[in-house]
Amino acid sequence: PPMFLGARRPYVEQRIIPSTWRENGAGVFGDLGKFTYRAYVGTGLTSVAGTSSGASGFSASGVRGGRQSGSKAAFEDPGLYGRLDYAPIQGLTFGVSGYTGDTGQGARTPDTDLPIGGSTTIWDAHVDWRWRGLQARGVYARTTIDDVARINEAQGLTGDGSVGESQYGWYAEVGYDVLAHRSDTRHALIPYVRHERYDTQDEVADGFAKDPSKDVTVTTVGVAWKPIVNVVVKVDYNTIENEAETGVDQINAAIGFLF
Repeated sequence: PPMFLGARRPYVEQRIIPSTWRENGAGVFGDLGKFTYRAYVGTGLTSVAGTSSGASGFSASGVRGGRQSGSKAAFEDPGLYGRLDYAPIQGLTFGVSGYTGDTGQGARTPDTDLPIGGSTTIWDAHVDWRWRGLQARGVYARTTIDDVARINEAQGLTGDGSVGESQYGWYAEVGYDVLAHRSDTRHALIPYVRHERYDTQDEVADGFAKDPSKDVTVTTVGVAWKPIVNVVVKVDYNTIENEAETGVDQINAAIGFLF
């Protein structure tokens, strides 16, 4: 959609923050002057396949497979969600957000019949700045997971296929609308660049090895054209490198719209 720069969402917001992510729940939100807040309790992640419909559980690639998405979700272990933002001036926002909760959803290890808690915490710190034609954003995110050895057993993961006990990622991006100061057009033309790094196996459980291909650096260069504010055409190029030296560069193109 036209909500973010890039033909694809930042990799950090796919691997470390498992966007797009939707769960059933309830909460409160509001603002206190220059602060805005949100707090919710709802269905959480599931680290083991088979505990809810459609979720494949955690893997060496991150927690994305643990999204229950609200449909037939298990509620044995609920999740807590929160976010706090501070906007000192118009167009500038600093904030933090987080999720925490057990993720076993009642699962037990298949051979040893041990309970899986799988306490998981994801948090991020972010800054976003919009000024005239400038768009700049930075995000740092980290995930920690308990009971990884038991999750690995339940998921059948061995060797360098372990779920990461610790995972992290960050990115910084900037774009500029070169038509922002033109009064004779509604179009926007935004060249942009993003640099990001993430590692879904920053730390693994004892007895397991790290897969160097999970330590990834990506640089994205592209351009977005908006004929109107709710429609965008985006093309960009990803330079993808990893510690295993198996990264493959790619070209992405997308058309997005809101209605």
